Amino acid sequence: MADCKHKWVYDYTGSYAKPDGRNSMKYYKADHFHCEKCLEQKVVETRHSGFDHEEWNAPEWVQVLVKGKITQNQ
Repeated sequence: MADCKHKWVYDYTGSYAKPDGRNSMKYYKADHFHCEKCLEQKVVETRHSGFDHEEWNAPEWVQVLVKGKITQNQ
């Protein structure tokens, strides 16, 4: 609806990481929302690139993703 004054409601977040070279990773996060009035959907994407040893300097959502990856690998 073109005349809808959207009221966005959070649905869920999906995130993943993939290698981007020898010692670097690319991290992706997608927050999914929908309008409770017209049911339009929207996705807000966030990306971050960094070296493996610089995770301490990354945004919090990247640190959580990396900690989960380390836990799954043990």
